[in-house]
Amino acid sequence: MSETVPTNRAPRILILGEAAAIHTRRWVAWFRHRGWVVRWLSFPPVAGGADAEIIPRRHRWRAMGIVLNVSHVRRIIDEFKPDVLSALFLPDYGWLAALTKRHPLAVSAWGSDVLIAPAKSRLHRWRIESVLRSADLVFADAELLRDRMEGLGADPGRIHIIPLGVDPAWVDIGESRSVRANPPTRIVSTRRLEPLYQVDVLLRAVSRLSKSTDRSFQLVVVGDGSQRAALESLSHELGVSGIVAFAGAVSDDAMRMHLSQADLYVSCSVSDGTSVSLLEAMATGCLPIVTDLPANREWITHETNGLLFPVGDDSSLADALRRSIGDLSLREQSRRRNTAIIRERALWPENMSRAESLLLSLTGFGERLGPRENP
Repeated sequence: MSETVPTNRAPRILILGEAAAIHTRRWVAWFRHRGWVVRWLSFPPVAGGADAEIIPRRHRWRAMGIVLNVSHVRRIIDEFKPDVLSALFLPDYGWLAALTKRHPLAVSAWGSDVLIAPAKSRLHRWRIESVLRSADLVFADAELLRDRMEGLGADPGRIHIIPLGVDPAWVDIGESRSVRANPPTRIVSTRRLEPLYQVDVLLRAVSRLSKSTDRSFQLVVVGDGSQRAALESLSHELGVSGIVAFAGAVSDDAMRMHLSQADLYVSCSVSDGTSVSLLEAMATGCLPIVTDLPANREWITHETNGLLFPVGDDSSLADALRRSIGDLSLREQSRRRNTAIIRERALWPENMSRAESLLLSLTGFGERLGPRENP
């Protein structure tokens, strides 16, 4: 990769990231819209219209499959001649990119790859440490991740905190709406139905709430995952199936609709970086009720612009829901403060422009691309 490039061509970026992840698809779409030449590699499955090239599964053990694919990815790099490599999520795609020993390399951490994976085994920790030592640029979406990555050997000067953010249209919704006083109060969850997100805790809290209040409320569970059948069964066992709806995976437009119609947003996650789901809820004017995690505290101040509750504590969550249903002033205060926070810190075009500028700084293009329309 040369330090100078011809002025008559667009920059080239090779992106390694999971095609099934919405964050990866948004990342790819950004650079394509901005005029970069993009090549995208992903392990299967590749579905939902994504046009990523498949990295073959060469071994049933993922780590060995990564090692066996290094020469394959090197050939692609040598053929494509990217100006920069961008690997999203450290243990798999970051490690694969680092093993190619090609530069410049930028990696992005989005939460569990730094908060959970290093504790799984010495191998996991070693892989992440090797990625962070190899990377020329490291993106993270929360200050908490910066601290963890420095502890794993990352050069502090190479780490940049840039939340992915939300489209400004989501904030328009939150700024234009008013707090509804009329029942039923609408509660929404938009996390995946996986163990990490403990949606069962929310169902148990709703069951407690239904037995201790005469106020009318509804819960919509948006999202899908391996626990959906078990959670639907639990809602029947708890006797709340009549006030709980499972919406499944939905489009962006449908997600905006669910959030714009909701009064309260709940996340019971055990671990998180900066959650885009939380940012979307803040943008659209929902009162956030989320687990008391360091990354959530970077965005939510208890009783100021949301409520925090201990991980796994369905009783405390039920109390928070009960209070929120009746406290219209807190809901209005939260709406105003959160839309302002998102405008200031978490708009997708502004934050991705920062990320793009940092990637350009690794190439010979510098800032020669000039002004571009925000996608």
